[in-house]
Formats: sequence, C-alpha cells, structure tokens
Amino acid sequence: MRRLILVGLLAFAVALVGTAYAEPENIKVSGDVNLKAMTIHNYDLKLKQKNESGQLNATAVAPDPSDDDDNVGFLLSTVHLQVDADLTDNVSATVQLVNQRPWDAEAHAAGRDTDSINIDQAYVVLKEFLYSPLTVIAGRQDITYGNGFIVGAGLLADPDGAFASLAANGDTNQAQMGQEHSDYNSYDAVRLILDFAPITVEGLFSKINETGDVGDDQTLYGALVNYKLDQWNAEIEPYWFFKKDEDGAANITVNDAVSASNAARTYESNEVHTTGLRLAASPIENLSISGEGAHQFGEITDTTPQVQTRDRDAWGANIDVRYNWVNAPWTPTTGVGWVFYSGEDSSPAGTTRNESDKFNAWDPMFRGSFQTYIQDFLTGQDAPAGLYTTFDANDTAATTNRHLFYFDVGLKALEDLTLWGRYTHARFDKAPRVGRDDHAGDEVDLKATYDYTEDVQLAFWSGLFLPGSYYDEADSNARGNDLAWTGGAAANVKF
Repeated sequence: MRRLILVGLLAFAVALVGTAYAEPENIKVSGDVNLKAMTIHNYDLKLKQKNESGQLNATAVAPDPSDDDDNVGFLLSTVHLQVDADLTDNVSATVQLVNQRPWDAEAHAAGRDTDSINIDQAYVVLKEFLYSPLTVIAGRQDITYGNGFIVGAGLLADPDGAFASLAANGDTNQAQMGQEHSDYNSYDAVRLILDFAPITVEGLFSKINETGDVGDDQTLYGALVNYKLDQWNAEIEPYWFFKKDEDGAANITVNDAVSASNAARTYESNEVHTTGLRLAASPIENLSISGEGAHQFGEITDTTPQVQTRDRDAWGANIDVRYNWVNAPWTPTTGVGWVFYSGEDSSPAGTTRNESDKFNAWDPMFRGSFQTYIQDFLTGQDAPAGLYTTFDANDTAATTNRHLFYFDVGLKALEDLTLWGRYTHARFDKAPRVGRDDHAGDEVDLKATYDYTEDVQLAFWSGLFLPGSYYDEADSNARGNDLAWTGGAAANVKF
C-alpha cells in the first residue's frame, strides 16, 4: 500500500514538473492604476441624525443637531496587474492581481491588511475541448451576460474590509461606504460554450458562497442561447438562471408579518429561477434598441418560529433606446430607458402573510447594470440587495419594487472631452406601506471625461438624489427626506 502511495505521489510530482515547464507561445502583461477622490453625503436620507447609537432604520430617534451623519470623504487606489499567456493546443491562461485600498493603509478592518494583493481573476481557456465547437473557461473570471441585467459585474466584494473601515471610522452607522466603487466582481465559475455560429449555446456553474457545508452554500446555475441575425445586426437570447441560497445563507427580511410595531420576518432559504428573453437590434443607422424581460419563480423558506414557505412570482424588464446624432454639433447621443422590478404588496398593520400568499418581490440575482450613482445602491427591507440603509424602517431595497424612467445625453464637446448627464425618475411598483405615495425620488447624474492621452483618462462626476413624496411625513424623526449627494474625480492610467 505504501508503495502504491509513493508511486502515486511521484507520478503527481512529474505531472506538476511537466506542467510548470509548458512553453508559452505568447505572454502579454498589462494593467492599470486608478486613483479616485470622492465624497458621499446623507445616503440614509436623514440629515443631523448622528446615528452612532445603532438606532439606524429603527424606532423614532430624536435628531441631534450637532452634526450630520453619513458624511464620508476618502481617496481610493486600485491597481491591476494582468498576465495573459497563450499556450499550445488551444490553451490559454489569465491571472489578474488587484490591490484596492483607501489612502493611508492603516485604515482597514481589524485583522485585515489593505496592503495585500488579491487574485481577482485566475482562469484557463480550453478551445476545441474534446469537441471542436466546445470551449471551456474555468476559474475565477469576469462574467457579464447582455448588459448585466441578471448576471454581471455587480458582486462588489470587499475582501480587505477597505470600505467597511471607512464606515467604522467615519461619521456614519452604515455597514460600508463607497463599496459601489469596488473592483472585486469576479465569479468562481465553469462555463461551457458551444459555438455553432450564428448560434451560441452556453452553460454556467458558479459557486458564489462556499461554506464547506454541502447544505449551506450559495450556487448559481445558468444556460442561454444566443442567436445573431444579419438583418438589423440583431440578436436574440433566451436564458435561464437558478440561484440556490440554502439554509441560513439567504436572510431575506420581509415586512410580511406586520404589526403596529413594524415587525418583520426573515427567510433563511431562497431558491429563485429566472427565465427571460433579451433582444437587441439596430433597425436604422445610428439607432440601437435593446429590450429584456424576465420572470422569476421559486420559493423562500423561513424555519423560525415555525416553517413557512412562500412561492415567488416576480417580473423584471429593461428597455433602452439610444440614437447618435452624427451630423449635429458635438455629435450628441441621446438615450431613454425604463427599468422595472416587481414589488411585494403592502400589508396593512396587524396582518400576517401565509404560505398561500405569493411573494412578488424581484430578486436582483447578480446584476451588474446600474442606472444611477445613488438610488441603485439604497436598501431597506425585502433584501438581500443594496448597500445603504435609509432611515425609513419600512423602505424596500432599490433592486426590487421599482420603476426607473431615465433620459440621458452625451456630448463630444471637444475632441478629447466627453460630457454626459442623466435624469432618472424613480417610483415604487407597490408603495411599501398602505396609504403612502409611490414616488421614490428623482436623481440627476453628471460626468465629464477627458482623454489626456491614449493611456491616461481623467474623469469628474456628481450625483444628487432628491427623495420623493413617499418619504414625506409630519414626524421627521421617523423618516428622512433630505437630499443625498456624491461627487468625485478619478485618474486612470493603462499600461
């Protein structure tokens, strides 16, 4: 037996040596250095609250006029270093290292080192694997399907606690500040791609959260078919994605066991199937149209104090139309769009949801498409989603229960200067509480981008979110409706 083990170890060592000396045909080294300076104000929509007592989004708290909260300003450095290697026999590999930290590396979460370098991408590509149309991509990789409405670069992880440290050290009671700027958004996944041009078939398996317990992970499965047409440069893409949040991993807090004290219920398990269809086309020159609609079904389960399971029945849609006015001064590009996530019906005080009631709240899955600088990242009940908890105890996350209507325009003011602005009107699909208006708010976002050279780009941005009439109430201690705003500048150098 020992001889067999020794022979096996020797064989494994020989295999490793052979792999280590695989001769690459081509190696490319690239990367970038990105520097940001930004400020974030009042994302809980409540000025002069000083919520350091931990009473954020809870019972009414008398305001403290001595100071504002949710005010954070910081400098962020993000560095990428990527190596792409083309090997023999249709094999390639990519490794990307990332360091992301606020300036002054001592400002990090306890036990974490923001000077560390993390692996953001590490994957291999096997073309013509066993079967000539088949490509296999395995490892940690960036994934975006379509425009990221269901699955995209939206994980926004914080492995070093850089953004958590900003919240801990700043004048805020939020869990993190600025995490929407995180560049950690890759998936540990295996993708199987069959290319039968003009038809492509793809399957996906991704482990989102590995706990080591077979029954307590978060896993993503997916399949899609993409069909490209010559006419109108169109494409059709039906898809199916399945997110399995097993026991204890989901923690979806829902206002469906409502009493006079605004009690809520937490569901520990979440299984959601998302089936949909994406269409894109350019029917006339300089006009592009894209549309996507999806339905979600599955179930959420709560085990405490007694088992309760509710079936999900939710809908989502995204339509975007834009036109490039090539013959007009400054060659403007205008766009209009609509984003829809269905919401859960309001529950009158004292009522309780049961297993016969459908759960209509949209699950954000792993979306990477964001229309605004602020509103998209607000959160409340009916999570998991969002980053910033509003002061309103009844609020819902911005990634569910929403209509977003937006209009934007981009201008080529100079050869190297691009100006862009967007107005977004947000409404709740269902007002989170009976008797309140469904106007969630309005946002204006602005950005200027200057191409200093081919390798150096400078950018300046700002966003202002004005809460809608849903947040109005005579008792200002229980709800905030003050302006939230952000601004910043960035310099990016590629090499």
